[in-house]
Amino acid sequence: MAKICTFAAYSYHMKIIHHLIISCLPLFSFGQLTLGGNNPQDLVLQTLSGSGVTISDIIYVGSSEAISYFSANTQNMPFHSGFLMTTGYRNLAVGPNNDPRAGIDNGYPGSTIMNSYIGGESHNAAILSFDLIPSGDSLKIKYIFGSDEYPEYVGAQYCDAFAIFVQGPGINGTINIATVPNQSIVSINTVNGGNPGGTGSGINASPPVNLSYFINNGDGSQSPYNSSAGYVQYDGLTKPLIAKTKVTPNQSYHVMMIIIDAVDGIYDSGVFIEEGGITASVSENNLSNFVNVFYSASNQQATIQITDYQENLTYSIVDLSGKIMTQSKISETTSIDLSNYSSGMYLIQVEGANGKMTKKVIR
Repeated sequence: MAKICTFAAYSYHMKIIHHLIISCLPLFSFGQLTLGGNNPQDLVLQTLSGSGVTISDIIYVGSSEAISYFSANTQNMPFHSGFLMTTGYRNLAVGPNNDPRAGIDNGYPGSTIMNSYIGGESHNAAILSFDLIPSGDSLKIKYIFGSDEYPEYVGAQYCDAFAIFVQGPGINGTINIATVPNQSIVSINTVNGGNPGGTGSGINASPPVNLSYFINNGDGSQSPYNSSAGYVQYDGLTKPLIAKTKVTPNQSYHVMMIIIDAVDGIYDSGVFIEEGGITASVSENNLSNFVNVFYSASNQQATIQITDYQENLTYSIVDLSGKIMTQSKISETTSIDLSNYSSGMYLIQVEGANGKMTKKVIR
């Protein structure tokens, strides 16, 4: 197994497991990222469970202050709502990004299984596990990973990480399905914009890794990120990613999502899981299994994400009269600026050998 960090091991104290009872909190608004509710049973069943899945036996391990429901109307965040898991304190995800060192050590232990992936000791783990029965043959989970360790600690040992482990019929042992190209676990060091000056890490400068999946969000002192609540606090984010695996319909699978601090518990990282983002589709050959379309009304940016290579894909922007405003071939993740379009509703259509999918957007 490839290591994404190397460092000496540190001891950690006994795990504490919280079987949280129903205790949803009122929503608290901090600018354009709104948080509220930290009961994992309610959040998963009412928020994350999408089409084609039945979820049960939900258990959360970690600080109750590290998780929350979120709704968002922010820059760089195409998910409008969902479930937030962090390595410290949920409210520290809220913008503006005006703190280059946002984070808290919540005192919770790490994860043994994540230690083997990162090659050392983890801390402040937030672990959500549940059983799932899919009605389709392709399980998908949509998420965005972010961290305040960007960009200073890219290339260093402080590589906070996120994983989704799945086990069940047809799967050999336990596999991590939250990966980036080359099958690496999602972490500071596997998706980033580089670290040109080697600042903060005490190592040489690092080049970008999987740059096409990364979104810069400032460093805590840069405008406009540090002055607008329309940005989250994390210095960097991935674009929307999709974890997926083949499954057998109507069989039971165990899923475990884990986010951890690596080496120390200082700077926070978080993962945003889209509302309705856990799904199981009927046909692996359906175009929706390879292509996702996201739209952010806050900056009028659309993103077409290709999760597997498909030949002869095209996209079109179509108005309500049926007029094609823009049309182009696509072969990889594509960003579309709709800020110059007139206000109104548009259709973003993606077509290929496996059919056509359409996303309605309001400009």
